[in-house]
Amino acid sequence: MRTAVKKFENAKTTGADNVDDLYLAAVSAVDKAATKGLIKRNKAARDKSRMAARYAK
Repeated sequence: MRTAVKKFENAKTTGADNVDDLYLAAVSAVDKAATKGLIKRNKAARDKSRMAARYAK
């Protein structure tokens, strides 16, 4: 999960072409971690919200 989020963050800051795919992969990884019980549901929602805000900029 953290690796996917880091890849998205790095791609967003460098302006890479595959930001869209990495964003979807990161959101999917966060959802999967919440489903498996690795992180709480509210933390998953918070992380996804923060990523969406960064993605929109």
